[in-house]
Amino acid sequence: MLLAIRERVMGVVGWILLGLLAIAFSFFGLNWYFQSDARIYAVTVNDVDVSVGEHQRTYQLLRARMRSLMGEAYDPARIDEAALKQNALEQLIREQLLLQEAEAEGFRVSKQLVAAQINAVDAFKEEGGFSKQKYEQALRLQGMSPEEFEWRLSRDLTTQQIRDGIVQTAQSTPAMLEAVYRLQGQQRRFNYLKLPVARYLDQVQPSDDEVQQHYEAHTSEFMTPERIRVQYLEMKADELEVIGDVDEAALHALYEEQSERYVTEEERRARHILIQVAADADDETIAAARARAEAALERLAGGESFETLAGELSDDPGSAANGGDLGFFGKGLMVPEFESVAFALDKGERSGIVRSAFGFHIIEVTDIKSEIVKPFEEVRDELVDELLSVQRSDRFYDQSEELYNLAFEQPDTLEGAAQALGLKIETSDWLTREGGAGIGVHAGIVAAAFTDDVLNNGNNSEPVEVATNHLVVLRVLDHEAATARPLDSVRDEVMAKVRDESARALARTRGESLLASLKSGTPLGEIATAESLELKESGFIDRRAAQPERALIHEAFLMQRPDAGQASVTGIVLGSGDYVLLALEEVRDGDLSAMTDAERDQASRELSRIQGVTEMAAVLDEIRSKATIVIHDQSN
Repeated sequence: MLLAIRERVMGVVGWILLGLLAIAFSFFGLNWYFQSDARIYAVTVNDVDVSVGEHQRTYQLLRARMRSLMGEAYDPARIDEAALKQNALEQLIREQLLLQEAEAEGFRVSKQLVAAQINAVDAFKEEGGFSKQKYEQALRLQGMSPEEFEWRLSRDLTTQQIRDGIVQTAQSTPAMLEAVYRLQGQQRRFNYLKLPVARYLDQVQPSDDEVQQHYEAHTSEFMTPERIRVQYLEMKADELEVIGDVDEAALHALYEEQSERYVTEEERRARHILIQVAADADDETIAAARARAEAALERLAGGESFETLAGELSDDPGSAANGGDLGFFGKGLMVPEFESVAFALDKGERSGIVRSAFGFHIIEVTDIKSEIVKPFEEVRDELVDELLSVQRSDRFYDQSEELYNLAFEQPDTLEGAAQALGLKIETSDWLTREGGAGIGVHAGIVAAAFTDDVLNNGNNSEPVEVATNHLVVLRVLDHEAATARPLDSVRDEVMAKVRDESARALARTRGESLLASLKSGTPLGEIATAESLELKESGFIDRRAAQPERALIHEAFLMQRPDAGQASVTGIVLGSGDYVLLALEEVRDGDLSAMTDAERDQASRELSRIQGVTEMAAVLDEIRSKATIVIHDQSN
């Protein structure tokens, strides 16, 4: 156990790794482990079993990442769940193979490194240092013990060593960089015309039979989504009552402990004349600068104005125009030699010649703001709020433990926890797997509600932390499976889909016919004129160009290089259904000599990184070819 992690342990920042682990672990509790189902393993890698629970966690993490990356474009209906689950399984296999290889090669991770990684996670800190209480609480809310978490982290750090040893040591050669940049920096010029699907929509009038047939063949596209309503208990630290009066002694102790917060340090306002001289100047230069400073000091002693002399003599352009005025400043803002003199002078007093790294100064203090200490009485209300907040957090921590235990011990009801903790059972609006109003805006709530243990087994969820010191425990109250909407209620949708599909088919048929003419020698411009379409030119563009559509750029850079005087031609269907005829006219290879040294270095580093990733994939393929992997059937 690494519970006694020292406050000052430092190390490589590990919050990204740990954050990903926490997300993965938040989707499933430990109940799957206790089920009597014999199918508890998803895959066996060289006699090491990987559980179904691990597969489920990894799958949910990949799904959450996809949702985050796609944003508003995310559509669950378009996600290939089978492929996503297979990807999750492949990831687990790769991780297990790499772990076994690392251990066989003697890679190990010390407890000190694990401790340092944990200590670097902000979620486990309080007032800038590691907090055992926050650490244990955060893990408990994810359904993990510190032992399990540290074991998982140790495994990840072990495999990271062998991965970094391959990826970060790969090196690209100048010849590789030259060959790659000829392709990567390549520019292409093409002409194209677009046959819009919209021109065929009016030609399509689906019959009732076509609408009926489409509906029956695609009923799954016209479903009301599965939805649930949940009961839940919500516990927030800032809503907890603190029992008893405020302890005055504790308030005074807090005031003393944080006394620096209530002190406004002394500030000085000064002006100066600077005769600048470099720190490494020769003796002659230094003597000349000192002589100038002494002359200025004599003129001040003779009664000349400080402001006038600063404007005339000072080498500090920032202050000379303002009569040498530097404004108010506190300690720590000026160089030490200047500061020590400025804070030793009284108001209106002038220094002699002061040497610093900038040269020779003549300093005069023009005003002083004394140190101000806010008295206890002035900040008492603030201290009360802070003390109550601490007490609420302590009480929240204690009650969160009780909430966790009661939700687990009484898995089929929230009544016991509600009565014991004085919480009110709330009821949500209808929620789908995409969320909903109220608590449905929290992804963690939705994920917990739709786990098999909560949705199908009827158990309470584990406490879900939706914000700092804000927990929710829920159970499913009502569940409605997804159902097909009657044809009459979706007829317009079905009609629109049939028309769109038919129009797309017509556009493609016409496009392929025009492509045949283009390949037989009919110029693209002539086809554009005959079809009343606009012929467009891309000009020379690279792979990263924003215009025209990315699909056209992608296709153009896949096409065969054209022969001299003869374009390469193709036809593609865009996602919109529009058909595009494309003629690649010219190709210019990338020229490495046109890059700056900085660009060349950056390109070399990136190529080395890619080379490392490629080598890592090859190593994994080699390891896998020698491994015994058994994927267990989970369909029954």
